[in-house]
Amino acid sequence: MPVKAKNDVRETPMSSEMPGATDAGLRSGSVAPDPAVARSGLSMHQPLPRPILWLAVPLCYFAGAKLGVWATAMPDGISILWPPNAVLLSAMLLSRGRDVAIIALLGIAAEVAADLPTFTLAEALVFGVANATECLVASHLLKAWSFDPRLGRLADLRKFLIAGPLGAALLAAAIGGAAYWQLRPDDTSYLEFVRVWWMGDSLGLLIFTPPLLTFAAGGHARAEGRASASVGAADLAVLALGIALLAMLLFPQWPRLAGVTVAPVLVIPCVVYLAARFDVRVVSGAVAVVGLAIAYATSHGRHPFGDLPPSESSMRAQEFILAMSLLALSLVALLRQLRDRQQELRLANERLDEFNRSLEERVEERTAALDAMNRQLEHLAMTDALTSLANRRAWFIAARGAVDNALRHGHPLAIVMIDVDHFKSVNDKRGHAAGDAVLRHVAATLQATVRTGDVLARYGGEEFVLLAPETDLASAVALAARMREALHEQAVPLEGSLLSVTASFGVTVLDARQDSVDRLVHRADAALYEAKMAGRDRVSALAPDVPAEAKPRC
Repeated sequence: MPVKAKNDVRETPMSSEMPGATDAGLRSGSVAPDPAVARSGLSMHQPLPRPILWLAVPLCYFAGAKLGVWATAMPDGISILWPPNAVLLSAMLLSRGRDVAIIALLGIAAEVAADLPTFTLAEALVFGVANATECLVASHLLKAWSFDPRLGRLADLRKFLIAGPLGAALLAAAIGGAAYWQLRPDDTSYLEFVRVWWMGDSLGLLIFTPPLLTFAAGGHARAEGRASASVGAADLAVLALGIALLAMLLFPQWPRLAGVTVAPVLVIPCVVYLAARFDVRVVSGAVAVVGLAIAYATSHGRHPFGDLPPSESSMRAQEFILAMSLLALSLVALLRQLRDRQQELRLANERLDEFNRSLEERVEERTAALDAMNRQLEHLAMTDALTSLANRRAWFIAARGAVDNALRHGHPLAIVMIDVDHFKSVNDKRGHAAGDAVLRHVAATLQATVRTGDVLARYGGEEFVLLAPETDLASAVALAARMREALHEQAVPLEGSLLSVTASFGVTVLDARQDSVDRLVHRADAALYEAKMAGRDRVSALAPDVPAEAKPRC
C-alpha cells in the first residue's frame, strides 16, 4: 500500500528557485501585496507570471511525489516521507487568496498523474483531494495566525507544528486512510492506515517546509550573531564528519569507523552543532538532507537501525527523523530568539546611552544658560541701569574688600564723593530726559579719567563715588582735579545746544590705624559739603585726623 508520508511545508522549492513566488499566482506585472501574505511575514518578491507558476506547481509536485516513492518507499509500499505536499503548501502560502483554489486543483492533477500507474483514477483523486485539503487547511491557519516563515521564534515553530504536521496532516490522514481502507481492504486496520499516512505527511512537511520557506524569505532573514560569520575550519570539519557518517549509513559495505557500526544517532551531534552555529536556513536544509538520507537508507535495505522488519524499520526511521527535526529546529529557533533578545537589549542600551548623553548635553546647556543668566542678573544687580556704572551696592562690596586689604597690608586708599552742581535746575528747566543725558555724560567723562584699578559708581541721584586703592591724599586730590577739568572741557549736547556741567568733589583717605568704609564715606561727604559751601565746582579734601561733622546736603 503506497501510503505517502507528507510534510506540511511552508515554502516550496518554487520559493528558492523562483524569487517572484512570494505571492504564488500573481498576475505578471506589479500588483499590490496580498494582506494575508503581508500578515504572514513573507517578503514580497517580484511577482511570478501566472503561466510560469501554474506550470511550476504541478511539475514540482510531480517531482516531489516521484522523489518520495523512489527515495522513501518501503518494500510494502509505505513511504517514510511524502515531500510533494510541501510544494503545494508553499505555493498556497505565497499566493493570493483567490489563486489558492487553482493551486489546489493543480496539486490534485499532479497527484493523479503521479498515482495513475499504480492506483485507479478514483483512488488517485481521493489521494489528491486529501493532500489538497491538508495544504488548504494548513495555509489558512498559518496565514490567519500571522506565521513568520523565517521560523525565527519558538512561537512560529509552534504555529507551524500545530497547523501542519499535527492538525492538517492528521485530517488528510483520516481522509486518505479511509479511502485506502475501503478501496484496498486487507488485514491492516483503519487506524494503522491513518498512523502511517499521518507520520509520512507530518515528516514530509516538517523537514521540507522550513528550508523552502526560509530560503524564500532569505533576503529578509536577520543575521544571528556568530551564525552570520564566515565558515571556519571547525565548521568544515563538522560538515565533513556528518557527510562521512551519512555516506557510511547509505553505503554499509564501506569500512566501518574504527570497526564500530555507524548508527544514525551519531549524526545528531553534527546537526546540533549546525543549529548552534548557523541560522535556520542552513539548519533546515541540513535536516532535510539528513532526513531524506535516513529515509533512503531505510527504504533501500541499508538497515541503519539494525535488521528489523520493514514496518518496524520504517517506524524507527520516522521516529528518528521526527526527534532530530524537532530538536534542531527548536534549538535554532531558541538560539535565534535569544540572540534577537540580546540584540534588542544591546540596542536598548545604546539608545539609553544616547539618551543619557543627550540628557547630559541638555543639562550642560541648561546649566550654562542658567550660569549666563545668573551672571547677567548679578551684573544687573550690581550695575546702574542709567549710567552702566557700578551701583551703590556693588561699590560698597568692593570698598569693604579694599579697606580690609589696605588695613591688613598698610596700603593707602582714597575715596572721592562727587556731586553734579545745580542738577535740580537741569531737571526743572529741561526735563528729566535732559537730566538723564547729563548723568550719562558725567559718568562717561569720569570713567574715562579714572585709572584701571579704581571703582567708579553712581552713589544715588546726581552723586557719584570713586574708590581709589593705592592712592594717598595728594594723589587723590590730583585725580579729583583731573576729573573736574575733564568736565569743564566737555559740554553736554542737548537739543542742538551745549550745556556746561560742573561738579563738586570731596576727597579723603583711609586712616591706617583704624577706619571703616562708613567713616570714609562720612569724611568724604563732609569734604564734599565744604566744596559746595565754598562755591561748588571745586575739590575739597579732609584728612583722617580732622574731625568731620555731618552737614546737610545742598
